Amino acid sequence: MRRKTPGLVRVLVHSDARQTIATAAERAHPLEAGGLLLGWWDRDAIVVRAAVDVVDPTATGSSWIRREGLAQQALDQAVTELGHPWLGYVGDWHSHPAPCGASEQDRQSIRSASLAYPQPLLLLVHRRGGNVDMHAARRGRLQAVSIETM
Repeated sequence: MRRKTPGLVRVLVHSDARQTIATAAERAHPLEAGGLLLGWWDRDAIVVRAAVDVVDPTATGSSWIRREGLAQQALDQAVTELGHPWLGYVGDWHSHPAPCGASEQDRQSIRSASLAYPQPLLLLVHRRGGNVDMHAARRGRLQAVSIETM
């Protein structure tokens, strides 16, 4: 039995979600790409089952902004198409074409968004070369993450 570490958020990411993110990041390069992470919460874990690309028409090589209207449309469409009864928004992802991890602005964004949810939210930053940074926040506070692929 796995012992729970206080404050640690387990993240299980399905390979399909990782592939969607990698493909969208490669297609958008040298611009940033981004979107939504879809899944559910299971006790002390965030399960990421799918990722959705949400195009930012103003994206640059160092900026991607989640446009709320486009994000809601993408979420509604994905939930309908995927048809999983537990599927919902669990966080955001975006790519960094430059070899850098999540910025302070990225971490602040997920901290702010987490204030609206009782469960933790996840931020996944896909870096060039396939490296991934993940950050979780619950009620405005960053939390340590352990990552597993499913």
